[in-house]
Amino acid sequence: MAGFYLILEAIMLGYACYSWYWQANIDLKGQYRFSSIIWSLIFIWLGFSWQLIEKNDQGLTVFLASFILIGIIDGFTGFGAKKVVVAGYFKRTISYADIDLITLIRVPNPKKKQVICILTTNQNRQYYLRFAQSIAKIVGTIKSHVNHDIRIEIQDII
Repeated sequence: MAGFYLILEAIMLGYACYSWYWQANIDLKGQYRFSSIIWSLIFIWLGFSWQLIEKNDQGLTVFLASFILIGIIDGFTGFGAKKVVVAGYFKRTISYADIDLITLIRVPNPKKKQVICILTTNQNRQYYLRFAQSIAKIVGTIKSHVNHDIRIEIQDII
């Protein structure tokens, strides 16, 4: 079992470094998604509850620490110079060339600016980001990074 944990830890730490790299390259940061930490803790709790994880396994401490680290890192989203960084374990970045439509939705909030951003790819997949920025700043950042025409729709929640 120790060999299994070593391989899994190496993969997880490699993924954490990959995610950390893209997180460091974000130009316009989105709001942090706490759900990634919550889901990490739920998976750990389920692993112990269903006895899929044994408390006395060697390498368990490093495995749990790297799993929580990935959960923390994956909460950061935003627009980078080369790609959009999204929250998710299986798809961390989206190339600007793959995006067909960006829908920006103003959320009425008297305390701070809030915008929901929905990215629709050419494979008809959607990714969700939230920003505490003005729409003008978000559109300016998008246009400075994109090499092709992406449709941008601006909507209001009423």
